[in-house]
Amino acid sequence: MSLSRDRYLTQVADESARLLATDPAVLGHAIPHIEGWTVGDVIGHTGWVARYVTLLQTATPDQPPSRSAVPNPPAGSEVLGWTADAVSGLTEALENSDPEVIRPSFAGPVAASWWVRRMAHELSMHRWDIDAASGTAGSIDSAISVDGIDEIFEVFVPTRMRFETLAGTGETMHLHSTDQDEGAGEWTATFLADSVEWEHSHTKGDVAVRGSASDLLLMMWSRIPASRLEVFGDATLIDRWQEAAAF
Repeated sequence: MSLSRDRYLTQVADESARLLATDPAVLGHAIPHIEGWTVGDVIGHTGWVARYVTLLQTATPDQPPSRSAVPNPPAGSEVLGWTADAVSGLTEALENSDPEVIRPSFAGPVAASWWVRRMAHELSMHRWDIDAASGTAGSIDSAISVDGIDEIFEVFVPTRMRFETLAGTGETMHLHSTDQDEGAGEWTATFLADSVEWEHSHTKGDVAVRGSASDLLLMMWSRIPASRLEVFGDATLIDRWQEAAAF
């Protein structure tokens, strides 16, 4: 992880406050990039995840809590208070967790600090989802976005990528952030049959994408199309990525 624990905790606090300030009048608004979901659904999902991750902070690595231990979110405007309580409990659990203690996760046993990072990104993305429903989505913090792209390659590609759909045979994708220094803000990924190899580097790819770190992160999470950024080379590789990335 490239950012400090305190930085992640600050992001959790900032983004949860923005998410929980959602006007109850927009709970029924559709999320344009997630078919069938509304603002209320995203808030309820966030509250459910917050409650489950809170349980994980006291679970042993080989005994994760059952998903049924967390109730389904309430309907209507009650979801805001329910999620506020959930986020409050999560924040306390993350702040009090021993960063080195091993806890369960969908990626296997991890240090508790892993969840501080994960929830900073979870809340950032879902706050953006909610704002996108009303056309007011502000960017995600640039440094957080860079770390979020790293997290995709480190955590989600090995655990969630549909490699049979990606069908990699050595194609390369280069990402170039326009608001970060060269190095950490550049990535080169090679699509292979059962993996994606990646590094921070400035190299020529079969496709290259330039844009803000936030827009690159949103593209990699299939929130926005590549056409919102500068694309050079074989744009079909981005289509393949978005179809295969079951995040």
